Amino acid sequence: MVTSFRPRSAFVRDDTVLTTVRPISDLSELYYQFSEYRFEILKERLCSMLECLREGRSAGKKAKARPIKDFIEEQIDFLERTNQELVEEDNVVVGHVGEGNEAATRRQINGVKKMTTQ
Repeated sequence: MVTSFRPRSAFVRDDTVLTTVRPISDLSELYYQFSEYRFEILKERLCSMLECLREGRSAGKKAKARPIKDFIEEQIDFLERTNQELVEEDNVVVGHVGEGNEAATRRQINGVKKMTTQ
């Protein structure tokens, strides 16, 4: 398996995209590895936030809505970017890196945006 650079910290923004590897990869394996990687990051972030909340409570600190909401928004953005990279198999032009796959990705992104704004 060949991997791209991945930040050591789960809290560094990761802009990994599958655009160039998707058309020439075993999609099942690619999507498994990508999803596992992204869910591990999400798990680490959630566990860290939970630990911070618990430590704050033990120290007598009040929980503030804004930092919690900011954290949630960041995770929603992370999941939306993950979802955008998982193009359905029928929409991938195998063996071709170019306009066909980019157009399929845009169609899927637009479909997700429509679903979330309705």
